Amino acid sequence: MENNYPEKFGTYFEPFLGGGAVMFNLLSKHPDMKCHVSDLNSDLILAYLAIRDKVTEVIESLENHSKKYQKNQSQYYYHVRQSEPTSQIEKVSRLIFLNKTCFNGLYRVNSKGKFNVPLGRYTNPNIINKENLLTVSKILQSSNLEFFCRDFEQSLHDIKKGDFVYFDPPYQPISNTANFTSYTNKNFTDDDLERLGNLANRLDSRGCKVMLSNSKSKKVENLFSSSKWMIKEIQVNRTINSNSKNRTGHSEILVKNY
Repeated sequence: MENNYPEKFGTYFEPFLGGGAVMFNLLSKHPDMKCHVSDLNSDLILAYLAIRDKVTEVIESLENHSKKYQKNQSQYYYHVRQSEPTSQIEKVSRLIFLNKTCFNGLYRVNSKGKFNVPLGRYTNPNIINKENLLTVSKILQSSNLEFFCRDFEQSLHDIKKGDFVYFDPPYQPISNTANFTSYTNKNFTDDDLERLGNLANRLDSRGCKVMLSNSKSKKVENLFSSSKWMIKEIQVNRTINSNSKNRTGHSEILVKNY
């Protein structure tokens, strides 16, 4: 992915933050880089802020989860999944705990916004990755990094010519059973995809540097069929599949205007 970044750009924008792999990669190399990042998942944004500001408390809460989980994994997992903590630290440690112990680390909620992924089959999941959390917390200390919880269009109202935006939206399903887009209780619809395509074209006309990743789908390819867009096919391993034999490499696309 690194060799696909533009050589020079102003502020970095990422409206579908998720796990933030590109953001962390860029900040590890350019700690003073100006970043505006956003995600509609408010629990996720809360987690980033808590890890930035209160990482010791998050680690302590995870240690408590880990001890209780070892006593009765299934019972404790479903107890935590049904719980609705009110404090910031408990909300965040619950999110991390469920991510580490659920099926394939999948984040999915139902129409009521309730996390609904079953327990994963792990012998000894790494619930507390202390060194990683401390490293992440340090990277997030950047005074030029701003977090938002907004719709992807609203999160880009400050973008200007020469800025770089990376779109990593919920991917288009590649089969009838492959739709894992319920990342929040607001599904990413075909209308949203078209809205994203129109936004990308407007940003291109304003001189912004745009990169987008998605599954290799006709809908996405058609949205970016204009000659100003370069489409690159890449092979990736997808771990989210109910059939482990099907967790093999498949094609995704990377779209750029530079």
